[in-house]
Parts: sequence; structure tokens; C-alpha cells
Amino acid sequence: MVTATWKIDGIFKADPQKVADEIDALGGEVTPEQLVEAARDKKSELHKCFDWDNKVAAEKWRKHQARQIMCFLVIRNEDEDGNQEAPVIRYMYKTDTGGYKPSKMIFKRDDEYQKLIQRVDGELHAVKQKYSYIQERDFIWELID
Repeated sequence: MVTATWKIDGIFKADPQKVADEIDALGGEVTPEQLVEAARDKKSELHKCFDWDNKVAAEKWRKHQARQIMCFLVIRNEDEDGNQEAPVIRYMYKTDTGGYKPSKMIFKRDDEYQKLIQRVDGELHAVKQKYSYIQERDFIWELID
């Protein structure tokens, strides 16, 4: 028997199996807009997954946008003709404390750089775990120890 569950316990107050059933009822391919529309029904289990207080939701959205700014801002070196000389790198990385720090500061401190390497390893293992069932990529999974 296959049942739905939340990847992180307690992340949503809704019953994961009921949410999965409601999503399945929407059809084979579902857009985020369709999910929100279905969740507007206060009787739906999906309704419990969203912030319906517009003030709270707007503030969460702005924080999400702030995280996107810090994650999508990149730096690159160009020569005098505008040709890219080095790889593009993120301007900021998330720290252990939940804040973001410019990469130029992280690269200067060995302890912080090692933490970044550990995070890379963790993210690679997460990708391996997420997609390990795709056998056509076994050669990649073998490279990730």
C-alpha cells in the first residue's frame, strides 16, 4: 500500500493523504494556480496548507523574494572586451545561522569554505537520494559517495 506523507513532519497542518487525494482529483497535471484555487474551499484539506491572512502571506512572500535576491545574484569576471573570464558564482551563500554571507568572505575563511564544501556534499547526496531510482544515471550516483 502506498500512502502520502510529508517529507518534513509538521510542515503542514493538513493530512498528507487527504491532500494527495485532493490533488489527484484535480487531474494528471496540476498547476500551482489550480492548487491554490482548489485550496480556497475552506472545507478542503488543502486549505490548511496556505496562509489566508493576506498580511501574513504578503510578508512571507517578501521574505521569499529576499531569499531569491540573495540566491540569484551572481558575480563574474570579464575582460576588457566583456568576455567572461571565470565561472559565474553566487554572490551570497546561506550560513549555518540562517543568514547570507557574500561568497568573497566565505572564500577567504577556510572554516567557512569547508562548511560550504560540506553543504555541497549534502546537496549532492540529497539529489542522489531523490533520483537514485533512475538507473540511467547510476554512473553519476557512483561518483557521489
